[in-house]
Amino acid sequence: MADDLLKMAALGLKRAQIAKSSAFDRRLASIGLTMALWVVLDRIRANPAQSTHALAEATLMTDQSVGELVGKLAKRGLIERVNGPGRSIRHHLTDAGCELLERAAPLMNEALETAFAGLSRSEIEQLIRLLDKIAPSKAKP
Repeated sequence: MADDLLKMAALGLKRAQIAKSSAFDRRLASIGLTMALWVVLDRIRANPAQSTHALAEATLMTDQSVGELVGKLAKRGLIERVNGPGRSIRHHLTDAGCELLERAAPLMNEALETAFAGLSRSEIEQLIRLLDKIAPSKAKP
């Protein structure tokens, strides 16, 4: 019985994650972004000059995934990649990257409002607490 309950919970988490990401991708597509690209840009804005590895940790992605995403962002002129100490590469937003994040802000706000529209503020707070019990947060958003 507990196994079925745990499976239902795990599938529910995955379903919610996919639905949220898909909704965000649909909104962001109008300005040429995906949720993954937006997350990387947002984390670079929050903490400029991070290494690829630190950026991967901050975005909850693999180093390889972030490497591919920052390559795409650099190719579009949205970020600059600068050599850091050793073999590290540091990332900085360009003016175009800042402008794109500003254009994305209302789209992300709409997507977030829609994603959580069925929950009250106290339910959202409870959801955060429950999710943190399953996977404690190491970094601030």
